[in-house]
Amino acid sequence: MSVSTRNNPYLDALESGVHVWLATPDAGTGSACEKRYAALLDAQEGARYRQFRFERDRRLYLVAHALLRRALSRYTDVEPCDWRFAPGRHGRPEISAPRLPVNLRFNLSHTDGLAACVVTLEDACGIDVERIDRSCRMQSLAAKVFAGPECTDLQALEGRPAYRERFFTYWTLHEAWCKARGTGLAQVHSDSPVWFEPETGENVRVHGVDARDDGAGGWHARIQHPTAAHLLAVVVHSREGGKPVVSRFMET
Repeated sequence: MSVSTRNNPYLDALESGVHVWLATPDAGTGSACEKRYAALLDAQEGARYRQFRFERDRRLYLVAHALLRRALSRYTDVEPCDWRFAPGRHGRPEISAPRLPVNLRFNLSHTDGLAACVVTLEDACGIDVERIDRSCRMQSLAAKVFAGPECTDLQALEGRPAYRERFFTYWTLHEAWCKARGTGLAQVHSDSPVWFEPETGENVRVHGVDARDDGAGGWHARIQHPTAAHLLAVVVHSREGGKPVVSRFMET
């Protein structure tokens, strides 16, 4: 199968940026839309889709995986249904077919109410999206997962509305970091040398990464608020410095 990327404005823009594509589960409502999205899945995805017990979970899975396929097709002439994926060295999915003249990298995340995928050219990437109004044991999780400076920052916000958002800021950053590296969050603990420092706007400083372990270039992180109820983190390893992260909702 010959794949063309000629005269593709999305691919041209990807050379100097990081793209995030978004979709809400509402984008998959309606029998015609669900049927169209389901036709994009491969056999394994289709089987997984049909196994969900609850309609809400089934629709979110469908919309997320259709989003990924449709997003990747923006950069080539490959049809969304023709993408095939296989686990990489650490188990994270990578494109296995068709063979491309460029190295597209991606990562997918979804939570209640939102699906998100990040696409880069060459660069390792990870994404995580969370609802910031969901309940969880924030203090105990922070003590178990977050680094010392992050815990100190959080403790200064205890009892204030900003505590919840800052907790999910660190949580999504650690999730995105692990996914970019192809490791699991279970391997992250409070003694980890890697920690994050939110700066102004979307920028986040990454501390404690040894370039000898991660190759040339560096790790860069961004935080965004795609909706009023969601927080999104993107972590990318780039040889060209921090690239702007451009987010857009995929049309139905």
